[in-house]
Amino acid sequence: IVPKGTRKTEVSFRLDGQLSSWYTIEDTRAEAVIAVVKGYGINLDRFERMAAQDGSAQKTIDDQVLRFRVSVLPIISRELNGKFESIVIRILRDADASVSIETIGLDDYSLRMFTESISKPHGMVILSGPTGSGKSTTLVAALRSVMKPALNTITVEDPIEYLLEGARQVKLNYKLSFDDAMRAILRHDPDIIMVGEIRDRITADIAIKLANTGHLTFSTLHTNDAPSVVSRLFKIGVEPFLIAQALNIVVAQRLVRKLCERCKQPASKVSEALLKRVGFLEEDIVSAKIFQPVGCINCVGGYKGRTAIHESLYVTQEIRDIILDSGEKINERAIRESGMRHGMRTLRRSGVELVKKGITSIEEIIGTTTND
Repeated sequence: IVPKGTRKTEVSFRLDGQLSSWYTIEDTRAEAVIAVVKGYGINLDRFERMAAQDGSAQKTIDDQVLRFRVSVLPIISRELNGKFESIVIRILRDADASVSIETIGLDDYSLRMFTESISKPHGMVILSGPTGSGKSTTLVAALRSVMKPALNTITVEDPIEYLLEGARQVKLNYKLSFDDAMRAILRHDPDIIMVGEIRDRITADIAIKLANTGHLTFSTLHTNDAPSVVSRLFKIGVEPFLIAQALNIVVAQRLVRKLCERCKQPASKVSEALLKRVGFLEEDIVSAKIFQPVGCINCVGGYKGRTAIHESLYVTQEIRDIILDSGEKINERAIRESGMRHGMRTLRRSGVELVKKGITSIEEIIGTTTND
C-alpha cells in the first residue's frame, strides 16, 4: 500500500513472486487510508509517522482465522509537509496439513539425503534462500516428520509464521529478546530446536552448541547457494571444527513460476548457444522440448503457481575435512565440487530439469538462478 500523492494510494499484490497493481484509491487522503490500515493492526501507533513499525493483525474469513504481519515504513513525499508511509502486509498462512517433505519438490537425491539428515538424533539442518523462497514451509514439513510426543520440540521465531501442534513455540516480546530466548532454551530440556534465522554470532554459537550437544537443530540463513552457508558461518565467527562437527545438510531453495498448463506452447526456436549457456548438456539439447509462456484468462502472463528447486549439500566426511583444513577462508569451490561428485544438483541444474519436463521456462530459470 503506497501513497502516490495527497489523494492517491496504490494497492498492489505479489502474485507468484511478481508485484502487480490491483487497485488505486482516489479522492481520499493518503494519510487517512494509511491510518485506517494501521488502526486494524496490533502494536501499531497510527499517530506515529516518522518511525518504522512492525505489527500484526488477524481476521476471520469463511470461518478461518487468518493472521497478518504488518510492516510500516516512512517514505519521501513530493508534497510540501507530507508525511507518507508505505505499508506491506504479509499473510501468515498455517501450513497445509498435506505439505510434507515428499511433496515440496525435492529431487530423489535431495529427498534421500534430507530424510537421512533429519532422522539423525543430533546435528544441524540449514535452509538457505531469500525471503519468500519457501524456507519456512520446508522447515515445517521437516519438523512435522520428526516431531513425536516423546520429544520436546521448541521453536524460536520472530514472528511465528506457522502454528505447530505439539511444539512449544516461544513468543518474543519486549521483555524477551531473540538472544535471551536462545539462551533460555538451553535450560529447557529440548530434543528438537528450530531457530527461525541465524542472525549473528550469538545466535550461531548457541545453535551450533545445541547441534553439537545431542540436539537436532533446524535454522535458516540468507545466502546465494548451499556451500556459501559454510562461509557465512565462518565469517560470523564460528570455528571451522564446530561447523564441521555440527552440519548434517545444507539446502538452498528458490521458488520458480510454473507454466500455465492450459496455454503453454512449445517454443518455436531456441538457440543451441542459449541452451548451453543455461546449462543444458549435449544429450539434453538433442531431445529437449522447450515450452514458453503465452497467457490466458486462467493465469498471469503465462504462469500459474510456483514450485521449488533445491541444491542439497549433504555433509560427508570429505566435506568435513575440507572445512577443517580451512585457513583464513572457506574453500567453497572444493565443497561444491565434492558435493556434486556425491550427487548434489546445483540450483541451476535443478531448474534445467524442470525446463526439460515442461514445468517452467528458460527465462524463469535465468531470472532465478546463476551459472554454476
